[in-house]
Amino acid sequence: MTRFSQRHKVLAAALATVFIGSGNTRAKALVGVDESEPLTTFSQAYQQYTTSIKSGKYSPFELAHVAKQTYQLGRVKFGSRHQTTFMLQQNLANAYLEASEYKLSAANYESVLNYFEETQGDESQSYYFGLLDIINLIYSADKAGKLSAQDLGLSQFGRYQFGRYQFDRYKAIAKLLEVSEELIIQMPENSLLFRGHTVKTAVINHWAEKDYRLLNMAKKFNLDAKKNLGQDSIVFIESLVYVGQVYFGMQKYKEARIIFEQILTLPQVQNTEAYSSRFIAHAYLVSLYARKKQSKEAIFHCRAIGKSRTWDPKQKPLYQVSAKFPAANITNANTRNASVTITIDISMNGQPINMRIKKSTHADFDKVAIAAIKQWYFVPKFVTDKFTVATDFDVNIDFIRE
Repeated sequence: MTRFSQRHKVLAAALATVFIGSGNTRAKALVGVDESEPLTTFSQAYQQYTTSIKSGKYSPFELAHVAKQTYQLGRVKFGSRHQTTFMLQQNLANAYLEASEYKLSAANYESVLNYFEETQGDESQSYYFGLLDIINLIYSADKAGKLSAQDLGLSQFGRYQFGRYQFDRYKAIAKLLEVSEELIIQMPENSLLFRGHTVKTAVINHWAEKDYRLLNMAKKFNLDAKKNLGQDSIVFIESLVYVGQVYFGMQKYKEARIIFEQILTLPQVQNTEAYSSRFIAHAYLVSLYARKKQSKEAIFHCRAIGKSRTWDPKQKPLYQVSAKFPAANITNANTRNASVTITIDISMNGQPINMRIKKSTHADFDKVAIAAIKQWYFVPKFVTDKFTVATDFDVNIDFIRE
């Protein structure tokens, strides 16, 4: 077994760290290099790299520079096709990602993934974790710089056609599901690790397949967590959250509501450690009840969040609907760039009140914009142990065509 797979077997055994490892933006130090040898230029560069990682005191650009030097010198020392060289290149890709050098990161991740596929196959652990890195890169580049997989030179991992819709990075996630299922057959003792990484990645990327593969994997992850860690564990609660999120993504709203209500009944959810799970459950329930026009229940969950969170004056709505384009009798409006900005207050129940048009491309859009925003829900302002009205929020309204 390679050092790479041994490292992740340790993670599988240390169940509390199930979500830590490959797939995050923090650069990773190479494991297994002999630093006791006489100092060489490579050793000096590698020592500087590992010292920076361990201390956490570095700028992303400085780290990328050192990682590049380490990789180049390691390539000379170990050879261009040595496994250690590609692990150094993976460190370089991580460093470029942390420095927001997305295209450079992509080129190096792709090289590493191709090596894993050629030497170990596309159903190996190394390939799996390399694919997680690719997906994380595409997600980060899209979120920060609006760069697609194609922009990064990774089109083979990008667009996925589902009906009339196209989604970025979903080919990679579909592949990730296939690889995880094969790895679980090979190493059932690591099922918690693989299912956890895969389900979390798919949920973050809003992937909800209609063939139920992801839903089945999320349910099995939940069972793994219950069997291995017990219902009192944070991982078990997180696994329930993922099941609810997958149901929601598949528009199975009744099933999602049952799961999120169940989460809030668990005693552990009141603990500080489970705070994020409690917040997610409340937030989804706001959306689920708002969809059904059950304002009393939606308000209850809005206020529950308000009581447990520090007030954020730049918050995003918990639930929103897009405005529909007005009737076709608008002839002079610039419908391609239609937009309306509305200044609102947020009531003690989290609902928009006192709406004022601040800016509009055409007066005929104002009415439908206000009609849409009346259905929105926010976290209400809760300070000094009481709810109060929050004033002067500017909200931009998007328009959709039916």
